[in-house]
Amino acid sequence: MVLGNMRFDVVDYIIFALLLIFSAAIGLFYGFIDKRRRRKQDEASGDAVEQTKSSAKEYLLANKSMGIFPTGMSLLASFMSAITILGTPAEIYVYGTQYWVIGISYIFTVYLTATLFMPMFVKLEVTSAYEYLEKRFDKYVRLVASLIFSIQMIIYMAIVLYAPALALSQVTGLNVWISVVSIGVICTMYTTVGGMKAVMWTDVFQTIIMFVGLLASVIQGIIDAGGGKAVWKRALDGGRVEFFNFDPDPTTRHTIWSILIGATFTWLAIYGFNQAQVQRYLCVPTVRHAKLALLFNLVGLILILSLCCGVGLVMFAKYYACDPLQRGLIKQTDQLYPLFVMETLRRFKGLPGIFLACVFSGALSTLSSGLNSLAAVVLSDIIKFFYRRPMTDAQDLLYSKILSLVFGVICILITYLVSLLGNLLQASLSLFGVLSGPISAIFMIGFLLPWVNSLGALIGLIVSVIVQIWIFLGSQFLRTQMRSFRLPTRIDGCHLMRDNITSLFNTTMNSSILSTTSLSTTIIKKSPLARFYGMSYFWYTLMSIFTALTVSLVVSYFTGFRKPEDIDPQLMLPAFDILFPFLPERILSRLRCGVRYQRDSDQMKAEEEQQQASPPYVPMDTPKHRMKMGDECQINPAYLSNDYDDETMDEEWMKRTKL
Repeated sequence: MVLGNMRFDVVDYIIFALLLIFSAAIGLFYGFIDKRRRRKQDEASGDAVEQTKSSAKEYLLANKSMGIFPTGMSLLASFMSAITILGTPAEIYVYGTQYWVIGISYIFTVYLTATLFMPMFVKLEVTSAYEYLEKRFDKYVRLVASLIFSIQMIIYMAIVLYAPALALSQVTGLNVWISVVSIGVICTMYTTVGGMKAVMWTDVFQTIIMFVGLLASVIQGIIDAGGGKAVWKRALDGGRVEFFNFDPDPTTRHTIWSILIGATFTWLAIYGFNQAQVQRYLCVPTVRHAKLALLFNLVGLILILSLCCGVGLVMFAKYYACDPLQRGLIKQTDQLYPLFVMETLRRFKGLPGIFLACVFSGALSTLSSGLNSLAAVVLSDIIKFFYRRPMTDAQDLLYSKILSLVFGVICILITYLVSLLGNLLQASLSLFGVLSGPISAIFMIGFLLPWVNSLGALIGLIVSVIVQIWIFLGSQFLRTQMRSFRLPTRIDGCHLMRDNITSLFNTTMNSSILSTTSLSTTIIKKSPLARFYGMSYFWYTLMSIFTALTVSLVVSYFTGFRKPEDIDPQLMLPAFDILFPFLPERILSRLRCGVRYQRDSDQMKAEEEQQQASPPYVPMDTPKHRMKMGDECQINPAYLSNDYDDETMDEEWMKRTKL
């Protein structure tokens, strides 16, 4: 339904066109102009051969030359998609502010990622995160995990491209396929031509646009409502303010427990193990740079979250007595923000265009990140799995560009299929989260459980995926039998409908792409499994971890546990030594599960040869011999190898950095 006079004007389309042109220009710059400039510099200095050798690494990993600012902004933009920009304000409007507490889980996620998982990938110098799975288990675990990731990202990119275009078209009349094709083609072009550098610098530009668009909406919304106090009072009166729901029921949509625990693991699956994020950690020269980028990203995460939640509050302040869903002006909650913009910002020339650029900046950043990460994974983990011959650097570069182009085309084609799903669009979006849990579970098992063998890991991964899909399908089929947590809205302030009002609060709401429920909180459940299927989506990742952990341990038990002392310590993670170094050595030694972190691979081989002549190693329970992160004789080589010392790499980083 397109509302009267609610269409973008010429100025708005010009702003949107400038977004696409500038994004394309960045890709062309790094694909041609910057490359030609650096080639001339290398020829002048006699380093042309070295430049050729590093071309594939530069395309996928920016040759480890990126700084903290662009890396942090790119980390932020990768999964702050258009769905986030449209969905988070609607979440606050419909369900209240409990979701805002997820900002605390961001802190936990970034801390765990920066302290535990990110250094492992940086120090192992992998191109694809799934290379670790082959080193720890075998090539089949790596292949299956990379296939799951590829399916996951293709589905997600298609939805990220289609959902905002659909929401905007239904409110403003913006043609769906013009926006889809233009965004898809431009994004594919600059990603294919410019590689990782183009992706990351366009992310910087697009993230700034997102901030500007959200900030403009919040400021004008507060002004129209009569000030921040008026916004907050209406939220209180409407029952939207809630931060401390301690309900232990796992079926409750959002509680302190589901957000602080469940959401932490949900986001850890993204920041700790998703290829798009891992690839960005590898674009900086040292672990210290990556940690600072993560910290910068955390600040941006909380700011964008707060702005999105602020938009939700000002939307409720505007519609608190006249809900547009109940009035029938819109049919889906993801149309709330576009409606608000067109009614609030339309009187200011260009501001709706900034909003349009804001929404599609989220789509562009997520799509480009997905294309680049898919190229890296498919080339490293799938093509090279079947094509076992060594590939030259020139072949790697060529195939990476072809894969980026192919996946861009596939994404646009899949978007058409998504458009045919109708009400199943929300189901497809949920499927992305269902597939990310098992992948994160198998990484955690590899890092933390030395007894699990390759067969146990493979079966655990597959069973976890099957269980998650089963729960997902059950939740979709039995959706009408589950509790709803939608908060009531009013329509008594709708002057045109005053004569027809029969109740102060609405008793029904239309279905939504981003959240589909009814107002009733007490309904008859026909299936005994409805409560199980109705668990909060934030518990899905933990459910995946529990399933994979249980199955992998059971299978490994019956097929033979691996001996912890035989595992390369570079592939294991001394989590307790890092997080709790103050514990007594007698406790830490047991928590290491038999892994000899104090020995590197060469030492282990030498010790195995001298095993008969030398007594076994026994940790001494004295403060002098306690394992500390700074002790040279007690380190995990994967974390603190001198080869990757931050200071020793600064000079190399300065040589690589051209900007």
